[in-house]
Amino acid sequence: TVSVLYCDSKMVLRYFSVALGCCMASGIRLDTTGDVCVRSEGTRYCSADGSLKVNTTRTTTGTDKLGSYTMDTTVWMPVNFETSTLKYSDQKTVIYRQRFPTGLNKTMVSDKPSSSMDDISSQFPSFVVKNGLYKGYLQYKGQMMGSRYAIGSTAIDISEPLVGGAQDSAPLVLFNNNESVVLSAASNFMSHSQNVVGSNADIVAYGLMGSITYVPAGYELDTIVSYSDEPSIKASIDNWGGKLLTIYGKNRETADRDITTTHLGYSTDNGAWYYYNTEPGKNYEQTMKDVKAYSVEAKLPYQHWLMDSWWYFKSDGNAVKNWTAMPSIFPDGIASVTSVTQWPIVAHNRYWAGDTDYAKQNGGQYNFIIEGPHSIPDDQQFWDDLIHNGTHWGLYTYEQDWLHNEFTNLKATLQSPTLARRWLLQMGSAAAKSKVNIQYCMSWSRHMLQSVEIQSVTQARASDDYHPGGRDGLEDWHPLGVTGMFGHAIAVKPTKDNFWTTDKESGRYGTDIERFNRLHAIVSTLSTGPVAPSDENGMTDVPLVMRSCNAQGKILSPDAPASLIDSVFLTLSGQYPNGPKGDIWSAESTISNVRNYYLLAANATAYDMSRSELCPDVPVGTQLVAWESNTTTSVQLFSDSSPIKLPVTGKWDFQFWTVAPMLSNGWVVMGEASTKWVPLSASRFTSIVTQGSSLTVTLVGKPDEEVTLLFLKPSSFDPIQVKCTFKSGVMTVKMPEGTC
Repeated sequence: TVSVLYCDSKMVLRYFSVALGCCMASGIRLDTTGDVCVRSEGTRYCSADGSLKVNTTRTTTGTDKLGSYTMDTTVWMPVNFETSTLKYSDQKTVIYRQRFPTGLNKTMVSDKPSSSMDDISSQFPSFVVKNGLYKGYLQYKGQMMGSRYAIGSTAIDISEPLVGGAQDSAPLVLFNNNESVVLSAASNFMSHSQNVVGSNADIVAYGLMGSITYVPAGYELDTIVSYSDEPSIKASIDNWGGKLLTIYGKNRETADRDITTTHLGYSTDNGAWYYYNTEPGKNYEQTMKDVKAYSVEAKLPYQHWLMDSWWYFKSDGNAVKNWTAMPSIFPDGIASVTSVTQWPIVAHNRYWAGDTDYAKQNGGQYNFIIEGPHSIPDDQQFWDDLIHNGTHWGLYTYEQDWLHNEFTNLKATLQSPTLARRWLLQMGSAAAKSKVNIQYCMSWSRHMLQSVEIQSVTQARASDDYHPGGRDGLEDWHPLGVTGMFGHAIAVKPTKDNFWTTDKESGRYGTDIERFNRLHAIVSTLSTGPVAPSDENGMTDVPLVMRSCNAQGKILSPDAPASLIDSVFLTLSGQYPNGPKGDIWSAESTISNVRNYYLLAANATAYDMSRSELCPDVPVGTQLVAWESNTTTSVQLFSDSSPIKLPVTGKWDFQFWTVAPMLSNGWVVMGEASTKWVPLSASRFTSIVTQGSSLTVTLVGKPDEEVTLLFLKPSSFDPIQVKCTFKSGVMTVKMPEGTC
C-alpha cells in the first residue's frame, strides 16, 4: 500500500492511499482517498486535516453469513468512532463498516433537515471514481426502483449523476467490458447515504444521511463492494443482490407464490379507464361486478384486481384519514364485490393525514407522530390491525404508494436514525402475520434496499405511471430493462403499470389513445411481474392479452426479467463507440437444462447480434436456430457468421426474437411460438426429453385448454404444428408421432 499526503489545486491537504494491483480484494480495483470524517456536537472531524486522529488499530478474523473474513479496524479520537474493512475469503466481497460505540449527538449537517438530507455527516469509505480504472457507470436514481437511472462514462463530470443524497443514494455499478463492481448500502438502508465529494468532484463517499440528528450507542452503517469478473452487468448485479439476500435471509419463494405477480390481473391504477371513473350512472361496486361479468364472457382469466386510491377517506391535501371504504364507492362494502368476483385485491394506500382517525391525538387507539397535515404510525399493533382487518374484505397485497413522500413529509423520519426503518419493518411484520404481500410504489432506492429485511415485499413499481400513448416524455415501459435487474437481484418482482390493449378506446383522457399496445403487453410479460390490462368494459383485445398467459391466467414469463444488453451499456459509457443504442433487452428460460434465449429491440438502432454475445454459455458445437415472432415465425440458423440482423426499430415495429438449441437428436422445440410472447416458459413446460430419434415434451395447463405447439424435425426449417387439448392439468406431447 502506498500512502501520500499532498495539496490539491486549492492547497487543501489531502490523503491518498492505494494498494497497488488490487486495492481491497483480488480483482477489485478502486482507488480510495483514505479520508475518514465524522460529525459530532456540531463539529466535523476529518483524518485528512488532522482533526480526526488514529487512536488504536486492530486486525481480527471471523465468519458470518457471507463466509470468513479478515477485519481491519481503526479506532479514532477525539470522537469515539470506529471504521472497519471486512475482506472476505472469496476475494470478491468487501464490507466497510462505520460503528458508533457510545453514540453521537448533533450530527445534522445544517440547521434544517431539508437542506441536510442530501449531504452526509460521516464518511467511510470514499473512492476516486472520475477517470478511475472502471470506465463506465450505472447509477440508479429517483423514484420507482431507481427508474431515473444514469448510464455514462467516468471520464466526464460525475457530480450530478452520482450525487446520491436522500433521493438518489442507490446501487452504483462501475464497469469495464469484462468486469464490474457494485457498491451500495448494506445495513440501516434508510439512513445510509452516498455523495460526491472532493474539490474536483471526483470522489464517491458513503456515510450517515446528513439530516440525522443523532445515532444511538452501537449503531452501525455498512457499505458493500461486490466484484464480478463476468462480462455481464446483469450477472454482477445478481451477485451483489444475492449477497444482501444472504445477509438478511430473504428468499424468492414468497414472491414466486404471489398470484398478483404470477397471474393476470385487472387494474384501476392511474391511466386506467376506471381510474377515478366508473361506468355511466354506476358506482364502483356495480362497475367492478360488470368487469367480472365481461371477463367471464370474454374468457379473460383475471385472477386479481388493483383497487387504487379512489376508495378510502382522505383529508384536505388528500392524505389518508381513514383506510376504509366510502359508502358512496361501495354501498354494500368491498366484501360484496369480492363475493362476486372471487378476485383477491391489491389495495392502494398513501401517506397519513395529521387528523387521521387512528391517532391517539385525534381520539384513536394508536401511536402516531404528527407534524401539521402529515403523520406516520409508530405502533406495531396499528399495522397488525390494519392489515388483518383488510383480509376480511379481500386484501391480498397491500400497496404502499407515495413512499418517498411519507419519508420526506416529516422531520421525524429525516432526523431519526431508526424511525423510517421501523416504519417499514412494522408494516412488513404485520403483512407476514396475516399472510399478505406488499407492493412498494414511488420508492426511492433506499426503500428498495430496505426490503431485503422484509420477506413480505414481493413486488414494486419499476417505472412511472401509465398514460395512454405516453405523457410528458415519459415512457412507462422503457425503464424496465434496467430497473428489472435491480428488483430481481433483491427478490422483488419489478412491476410495470397497467395498459390499454387497443387503440380503439378514447375519450377518457381527452383524445389520447394507446397506439403501442403490443409493446406494453410484451414488456409486462418480460418483466416477470404483474400483467394488468385496464380497458373499458367490452374493449379488451383478448387475443393480445392471452399471448401473455395460459387459460388459468398464469403468466408465461422468462426465468428473470429481460435486461438491457451489455453492448448498450458499453456504448453509452463510451467504451463501444459504434455500438448499439436504444432498448435492446435479453432474457432466458431453462427447461430440463435446455436453455432458450429472447431478444427484444424497440426504439433501437440497427445491430447485428452475434451468438457469442447473446448465448455465451451455449457449448461449442450446439447449433442454434432463431425466429422473430412479432410478425413472423420464419426460422434461421443463428451463429456468429449468421447473426440476428436487427433493423432500426420503433415502438410499433419492435422485433422480438426467440433462440432455441437443436437437441441431441436434431429436434427443435419452438413451443407456443405462434400464440405466446414467451413460447418456452418454465411456467408452461416442465420437461424436454430426447430418446433416440424421439422427443417428449411435458407441459401444464387448464383442463380443456387448447395449445398450439411448433416443432422443427431434424434437418428442417419448416415448423410442424401440433394442436392439443388438456384433459387434466398435465399433458405430454410425443414427436414424431404428434400425439398428446
